[in-house]
Amino acid sequence: MKNERITSGFSKLSRNQKIDLIFSELELDDAQKNELDSFLLSNKKIQKLLSEISENHISNFYLPYSIIPNVYINEKKYFVPMVVEESSVVAAAARSAKFWAKNGGFQAKIINNKKSGQVHFLWHENPDLLKSVFPLLKEEIVENLLPLTERMEQRGGGILAIELVDKSNEIEHYYQIDVLFDTVDAMGANFINSCLENIATTMRGFFNHPKNLYGLKPSYEIIMSILSNYYKDCIVECSVEGDVSLFSHASQQLTGEDFARRFKLAVDIANLDISRAVTHNKGIYNGVDAVALATGNDWRAIEASGHAFASRDGKYRSLTQATLDQNYFKYTLTLPIAMGSVGGLTNLHPLAKISMAILENPSAEDLMKIAAAAGLANNFSAIWSLITSGIQKGHMKLHLSNILNQLGVDYHLHDIVSQFFENKTVSYSSVEKYINTELIKHISKA
Repeated sequence: MKNERITSGFSKLSRNQKIDLIFSELELDDAQKNELDSFLLSNKKIQKLLSEISENHISNFYLPYSIIPNVYINEKKYFVPMVVEESSVVAAAARSAKFWAKNGGFQAKIINNKKSGQVHFLWHENPDLLKSVFPLLKEEIVENLLPLTERMEQRGGGILAIELVDKSNEIEHYYQIDVLFDTVDAMGANFINSCLENIATTMRGFFNHPKNLYGLKPSYEIIMSILSNYYKDCIVECSVEGDVSLFSHASQQLTGEDFARRFKLAVDIANLDISRAVTHNKGIYNGVDAVALATGNDWRAIEASGHAFASRDGKYRSLTQATLDQNYFKYTLTLPIAMGSVGGLTNLHPLAKISMAILENPSAEDLMKIAAAAGLANNFSAIWSLITSGIQKGHMKLHLSNILNQLGVDYHLHDIVSQFFENKTVSYSSVEKYINTELIKHISKA
């Protein structure tokens, strides 16, 4: 049966026409229309820029833009921008950053900075024929890529390797042409995909020319050409370390030795138990994603790669490792991540450009180190809380203002409620109960 409710031509409508169509079909009210309008920018030039970044734009969705101070990486101080909706993420990262700023800071290094992509195809002829003609095909591929790679090569990047990969034991007749790239300071997604599609075009011309295949016109099928967001060859390592005496004041209940021992045990659990590992790694991406958003980078690709990397030995594990050797503690994050410091949204979005300025216009490799430090800072602070007071105490204190806003409490009363809960457990129900009883009494007395 034909669905009469299918909407056609939506992208061709003006913003107001899109809104009118949605609101008439869903019977929403004018107050909600006005709410959409209220989030538009008064600066028409910037608003037009934002409207054109995405398809079917009808308004802007704001998230807080925050800063972590005191992030020392390889002895250089950074103020790190973060875009995240959860206040405890910024507070946690800032807490760790300040602690480690006093104790040696973060040490970070790039293990590798290469990206890859593949042309996926089926080959229905003799595999030996394909392998024998591949060197000739590769020469033609390189020659045809020159117009695309010239500028990248001038910047120090380009194509590093082109290989034929036989995957026919996994899917019948299935092969890849695997290509390794260096995109320097660019994320390089468009460059990589353009190169791969160029390779696919070269393959068609090569395979369809009988002289290249000893007079044969082979049976083959190119399935797709696409970059890989699995950054196994694009790795940053970030760590913190020191004697366990550093933690002697981290908790009133634990000695420095006990703190370090419990911390290592918590990380060991995350390496053994998938239920804990997922939450553990999510804590890392609380920081990493927030920096990626603030700098206009693709946080979805970054996170997908990390989860694949965490499963690389067949079991999902922590992205971090903790060691404790003769009272010397070291905590290390190994992160597959590709970030760009030029091109794309980084040079387009006004706040992304400001983020890069605040970070003193880092290279792509330095930006990788900064994101990794933010991830490690957030994760370190989370484990600190987990093995001492528990995660909810600090989290819910910071979440208190959100609860008060949800309950519609006037801003001038927020301080009164905050003072009441200074040494008490915060929950939605406890705050609601206080507002409906004690706060009403307080107001009436005043």
